[in-house]
Amino acid sequence: MTAPGRLASAPRGGTESDRETRIGFGPLAGASPPGRLGRPVPGGTKVLARHVPWVMLLLCAGTAMAAPATRLAWLHDGTLQSAQRGSETPAPADARVPLGSVWKLFVYGYLHSRALQEPVYRCDAVQRQHDEEYCCDPGGSVGRDQALARSCGPYFDPKRLGLSAGDWAGFWRGQQAPAWVQSLPALQPGTQVTVAELLQALQHMPDDARIAAREALLPVTLRDEEVLGALGSGPRFKSWSWRIESERAGGAAGWLADGTPFWFGAGGTSRSALHAHARWIASQLQAGRTLPPMPDAAAVAAQPCVEVAFFQRYPLRSVRRANGSEAPAGPMRGRHTLQFDSGSALAIDAVPALQLARTPAGPVIEGRFALEDYVARVVDREGRAPEAAAARALAVAARSYVLQNAAEEQGCRRIADSSQAQRVSPNLPSEAARAAAAFTDGLVLIGGPVRYHSTEASPGVMSWQAAVEKSRQGLGFETILRQSYPRLALAGLQSAVDCEALPEAAQWLLQRQARWRGTLRAQPGYEPVAEGVQVCRLPMGTPHSDQRRLVIRVREWLSREGRVTLVHEYLHLAFRNHPNGRDEAFIEQLAQRLVDS
Repeated sequence: MTAPGRLASAPRGGTESDRETRIGFGPLAGASPPGRLGRPVPGGTKVLARHVPWVMLLLCAGTAMAAPATRLAWLHDGTLQSAQRGSETPAPADARVPLGSVWKLFVYGYLHSRALQEPVYRCDAVQRQHDEEYCCDPGGSVGRDQALARSCGPYFDPKRLGLSAGDWAGFWRGQQAPAWVQSLPALQPGTQVTVAELLQALQHMPDDARIAAREALLPVTLRDEEVLGALGSGPRFKSWSWRIESERAGGAAGWLADGTPFWFGAGGTSRSALHAHARWIASQLQAGRTLPPMPDAAAVAAQPCVEVAFFQRYPLRSVRRANGSEAPAGPMRGRHTLQFDSGSALAIDAVPALQLARTPAGPVIEGRFALEDYVARVVDREGRAPEAAAARALAVAARSYVLQNAAEEQGCRRIADSSQAQRVSPNLPSEAARAAAAFTDGLVLIGGPVRYHSTEASPGVMSWQAAVEKSRQGLGFETILRQSYPRLALAGLQSAVDCEALPEAAQWLLQRQARWRGTLRAQPGYEPVAEGVQVCRLPMGTPHSDQRRLVIRVREWLSREGRVTLVHEYLHLAFRNHPNGRDEAFIEQLAQRLVDS
């Protein structure tokens, strides 16, 4: 790296009782305790290449246990694999476990694949329904993706959705799913199935539904920094908690980065079980994986694409194939030697993703890559991939940079390979770089500009050299990011692309704060909002503010009514830690007063 990468900001978003949707590093989101990867913990069986070892609770039917065991199960080439912490004895394949909240995954998949549009769920403003505390605040509403991440049971109630038992059975029969999932009445948390049957059902989830569910479940991965630091964001899972033989048990079920279905369980709740065993899971990952987990073909096809204009500041004189002949225009394959006008030369191993064009000014090379392929190439070019934690931190910064700075043209992000932005390797990414990208799959920084430099660190600028030193000290990538970007927050990919920013509205708010300072400071509970507040255009629905990410979403702001709405939502942020912030009459009256002042 010879110059800082630059970034702009973007937006936002519970366990079954917590709606946290990203990890915050500073005032934007609140302090979080640092995570540590920790040393490997002995125990467990060796896992197969490419598979993250998760732990699983397997209880034989009718057998009471003083404390549920900590075990794992996953499918490999259709065969059940399992491991148990502290034991090399595999669990019985016919062991039965409760569904817990995992049943919601199948309703989600059905709704998505059938392209059904159900109504949002509205929380009763007067009397809470059962499990409604996981859904939304009284009087609020929740959509499908949020409902899955928050484990909102009432949202997925088949009766509320009006699901037909016949249509349900026909759909899952068409997917060749196990018989139990074809039964609509089986969608109960206490329903017990064998782990093999549960994994088979997850494996038969349609590709489009699995990809959508993985994206919706990323907030669950972000709830616990210890879990994220140890396991990364590649595994996406629905958490569950239930009682087995009067003992509390919890865990998770979902898919690894390559689409492999897994199930995990242990004593305690889902959150406590994941948190307690994250280091053991990490030790299994380090001991058993010989190849980086790679996304499946369907997931790669669904990724955003990035077009790269290579060697923008270094004109090419010639491009020759391995036999010395001039390379023809079109897709590039195999060994090529690039000769630059400066006199230097570079040998590359090209793939068809690279295209050679012949122009009057000379040869030009462009590339078109899936996002994670692009990120891995940046890690190889800008850092050193074997420095694992530092490379993971760089992967998050590089992903954030391209999503926030590259222009979008014909459905693809376009960016130059330049020291003024970030350099991109023309060669296939190394396995270590792919692993760094896969470990942080879908993670971005939001809330402000992101820059990085090879040696220099400053507020909001990560030093690669310092990141390497911290990595060698045993710090995780999430800790490196927090220390480098204390005012930013980790969030899911969608947070960086789902905001049509209204910078003029944000600037108008910032300017008006100075004018309103006297009036606002006279109100109990007022707290000035940092300059990181973001205003996004809301295409439909009710205007609202996100108090965790300091994001305001409005339909428009140029009319008086639009500005009253903008100020109304701003005041919810400014009074977010005081009862006045929940007093709609107070907020509305003050908003109108300020706009008319």
